[in-house]
Amino acid sequence: MDANAPNEVDARIDPRFIHRGARRQYVAFPLGGIGTGSISLTGSGRLTDWSIRNRPAIHQHNGYSHFAIKAERDGKLIDARVLNGPYEGLPTGSPSRRKFDGFGFGANRDSMTGAPHFDDATFIGRLPIAEIAFHRAAFPGQVRMTAFSPFIPHNERDSSMPAALFAFDVENDTDAAVDYTIACTLGNYGCDSGVHVFSRTGALSALHFTSADVDRPLAQRGDLAITTDGDGVEHVDYHVRGQWFDSLSRYWREFAEAGPLTERRYEHPRATTQMWQQPEHGTLARRIRVSPGERARVRFAITWNYPLGAIYWFNRAQPGDAEYAGDPPTWRNYYATQWADSRASGAEAFERWDELEAATSAFRDSLFGSSHPPEIIDAVSSTLGVLRSATIIRLEGGELWGWEGQHIGEGSCEGSCTHVWNYQQALAWLFPALERTLRETEFTYNQLPNGGLTFRQRLPLGSGFDIIGPCADGHFGATIKAYREWRNSGDDAWLRRFWPNIRKSIEYAWSPDNPDRWDPDRTGVLWGKQHHTLDMELFGPNSWLTSFYLAALKAAAEMAEAVGDKDFSGECAAIAKKGAAYVDSALFNGRYYAQKLDLADRSILEPFDKGRKAGVLRDSFMQAYWSEEYRQIKYQIGGGCLTDQILGQWHADLAGLGDVLSPEHVVSALRSIYRENFRPNLSDHFNPCRVYAYEDEAGLLVCSWPGGSEEPAMPVPYSEEVWTGLEYMLASHLIARGLVEEGLTIVRAARARHDGSRRNPYNDIECGSYYARSLSSYALLNAYCGLTFDQRIGEIGFKPARGGDAVYFWSAGRGWGEIEFRGATATLSIKGGELAVSRLRLPSLSGRAEIDGRPTLREGEVILLDGPRVLRAGERIIIGAGRRGGA
Repeated sequence: MDANAPNEVDARIDPRFIHRGARRQYVAFPLGGIGTGSISLTGSGRLTDWSIRNRPAIHQHNGYSHFAIKAERDGKLIDARVLNGPYEGLPTGSPSRRKFDGFGFGANRDSMTGAPHFDDATFIGRLPIAEIAFHRAAFPGQVRMTAFSPFIPHNERDSSMPAALFAFDVENDTDAAVDYTIACTLGNYGCDSGVHVFSRTGALSALHFTSADVDRPLAQRGDLAITTDGDGVEHVDYHVRGQWFDSLSRYWREFAEAGPLTERRYEHPRATTQMWQQPEHGTLARRIRVSPGERARVRFAITWNYPLGAIYWFNRAQPGDAEYAGDPPTWRNYYATQWADSRASGAEAFERWDELEAATSAFRDSLFGSSHPPEIIDAVSSTLGVLRSATIIRLEGGELWGWEGQHIGEGSCEGSCTHVWNYQQALAWLFPALERTLRETEFTYNQLPNGGLTFRQRLPLGSGFDIIGPCADGHFGATIKAYREWRNSGDDAWLRRFWPNIRKSIEYAWSPDNPDRWDPDRTGVLWGKQHHTLDMELFGPNSWLTSFYLAALKAAAEMAEAVGDKDFSGECAAIAKKGAAYVDSALFNGRYYAQKLDLADRSILEPFDKGRKAGVLRDSFMQAYWSEEYRQIKYQIGGGCLTDQILGQWHADLAGLGDVLSPEHVVSALRSIYRENFRPNLSDHFNPCRVYAYEDEAGLLVCSWPGGSEEPAMPVPYSEEVWTGLEYMLASHLIARGLVEEGLTIVRAARARHDGSRRNPYNDIECGSYYARSLSSYALLNAYCGLTFDQRIGEIGFKPARGGDAVYFWSAGRGWGEIEFRGATATLSIKGGELAVSRLRLPSLSGRAEIDGRPTLREGEVILLDGPRVLRAGERIIIGAGRRGGA
């Protein structure tokens, strides 16, 4: 919004990020740190999704927590309103986990819909910052909210602060002074009887919420705080204790009176539970006088600290099983090692507010001000909400651990599931230190004695292995990503530390101890039983999982060479070459890659019928995979055109490994996937599975069977579905391989479905909310600007998908910034962190080269600096060339 006119929208903001009317309906913008849980801010300004107590709470309220404002003049009340716009829920009642609430009980009363509020609201969401302008012609002033939590690339600690920060700008547009009181009311979340303590230290005032419920398990204990700064602070430590609607009723009636708020505190715990299971509430407010034409700002921090989480899924056989029946073990949150309690994080937030807001705003402005297409900016920024959500846990040592997504009240599918988290690309570039912890715990705690990597990580770390065993995509993805982490960090010591584990994981493919018989003859092709992200097993050669294997072999060859394991390097390279030749000759059908399998051959299954689990099913192995009725092997691809058919090549491209399959075949396969699987309109599409896109919407299918291809009677699960994680993946691959418009078409379709009118723009769902696979979206940024990076040799490069003058956001190594192309000049700017660089790969700049006006050498596309340089925030280098070529 325009800083000089609080309720005027900045004309430079793309309309897709401005939500009004129907497009505001499903907006829920997550606020919180990485691994802290989150609170969501709706398009009308309500606080929902209180997922801060170490498990999700989607659509759930924390009592009637809210912000409100009242205006007075000469001791008389002019108006008092909740700082909300129109109600977004169902008139008959939105989902609730509480009896006598929710559907059938009317609009949710905790949403404060029953209190006077503003007539309209304009929501601008550019994650990590949200802005809301509240509209009511009769209200004496213009009011705007800005909400954010620190999100600063390469600054893992500050980006993991358990805090939601709110600033309210009030402009007096009347002809006389107005006294405004802006109040934050907070429920003592999950607590029957609260202990609320007001304190003032210097300029800061805080209302701290703890519990008198001493019999609660440690994992249910914690605290919250509201903090504000400045003079004119008022506080209501407790709202009236009572039953029925007494608490809210008395609070609002007292708030909506002229004069200061009524202070209230109780010296003893609440004796009985409130009949609607309401927590106790408290309010912190600030009263300010604003002259005509002037503006004032009031700031609040809502902070929390729930140090221990219960591992309520402990020891269950699979994600759908019941919660642990006994007293489960716990984990300790990283943030609890940094901030003693919610008062400490609130105090630091205010002490460093300007710094944190400036750094967070700089990231937002650089990303949203770049020349990346707005649909890419939308996809990348909006899905970053996953990192703030309860999908992410950050353990005591700083390690990252994740769910696949979230159910309403618990995580969905535990264990940093590698075949889902494979797709996630944001952390590797924005917070690479956090991404490395996933590799470290994977090789330390997931690796079986035979070298196989289980794909779900148990907590506590080191407490055992998942019972299903390795999945092919997740297993080989670990090696590819280990190569990426080494390349992006240049840390040879890190590679040496984990090389024995990496080598062992490659050898597992050939090992006689591998019960799935992936490649016992070292052919470079996966032949046996292969578990994967579609939750079942494939049998026989297929390009999807074998391309992972080939990319992992190529990565292993390079890493082996670097650590001096030359014989192993040569062996891996030779096997990869042999396997690639087979895939390109035997699996490519002239248009795309297909599975090679005789679906009628039951004997293929027999070697694997050893009493082991059949994917996620409880059936016996042969019951699960053999259809007597159709005389076929079930859950296979056959001649289908799978969207993921060259997923290993996508990983290889992102990691800087180059081609593992024929480039011509790869482009042909990409064209075929787009032609066969992208549906501009789904009205005629049959989908018996989960429906994530429908009717007039466009979307990309998981798999299709073009005319004339062999379609199994019971094909691979989910094939008719639409997943945004696959859409962003394929789109980035199309763009990187020159099929730019096709890629952008898919991204536009995915984001059109998430425009706020049907779905939350900040919550891409799949197997639950805030699904990790959707973070494949980050690959779109690197694909469009053509970013390449290799810290081992100090090289960064850019090859934009389209030519012309432009500026692009980038993040790599230990820093982030912008690259600006103007004519035959490029300017590389560092906005945060630092960049160690000595080589610039800029194919679009040719001829003579200059660095900061001084002639320099070049090696083909690479312009050489006069030596290694470390560029820090605020620094830049200007690269000149004789001429500028096309994209």
